[in-house]
Amino acid sequence: MLKDYVAKTLTFLQMPGKNQKNKGKNEQPQADAQELPPSAGEEQAAEDLFTAPLETDFDPEKMFYDEEQGSSEAVSGEASEEPEDSSGQASFEAGMRLCESKSYPEALEAFTRAAGLGHMQAQFLCGHMYRKGVAAEPNDKLALTWFKRAAKQGYMEAQLACGEMYETGCGTAVNMKRALSWYEQAAKQGSVEAQMKCGRMYFCGRAETRNPKKARYWLEIAAGGGSEEAQKLLRERF
Repeated sequence: MLKDYVAKTLTFLQMPGKNQKNKGKNEQPQADAQELPPSAGEEQAAEDLFTAPLETDFDPEKMFYDEEQGSSEAVSGEASEEPEDSSGQASFEAGMRLCESKSYPEALEAFTRAAGLGHMQAQFLCGHMYRKGVAAEPNDKLALTWFKRAAKQGYMEAQLACGEMYETGCGTAVNMKRALSWYEQAAKQGSVEAQMKCGRMYFCGRAETRNPKKARYWLEIAAGGGSEEAQKLLRERF
């Protein structure tokens, strides 16, 4: 199945990339930080974000995406010249094969072509590669941009990733309400991890006023999905 296929590729991407050693410089988890309002430039155009250099001749600046206006253009002239790949599936599958052969720069190029055509799995993998620093310098802002594009199409793993980045302040300011919103979207699709996070956030009142009723609701669903942490919290607190 496609989900298993993507999961298999993610195991390849867990391997340290050439530049992955720099990961963490701009990661300062702030799980307990006060909620901060989004900055005026938080949703800036992706052309300002696409600055991470690739170790390939591919130029990410050829792609433009305006997050606020919701408009997009073709990733590159090369992509527009391939009508048979209008859905991005061919480029996505090419990227998967390149990942298996550990040709990560070329894989990122292929995923970016597919992502620009709206392929949500490719968008998620672009975000993952920039997040991990695979084939390019780590770039949390760019990673979040790609995650959000996939998340808005309903891709559960991307919704969870967006929640984590807003919760920890990676690539953006800490915003617990946005984090909870993304977690709930993933939770409704069956993510046990997201269900657990929703339960904890409602129990502790981290995104809004403490709500034990909603906390128990999500914890019970997570516990039913096999979360031992949720089961323990329900025994001890409810």
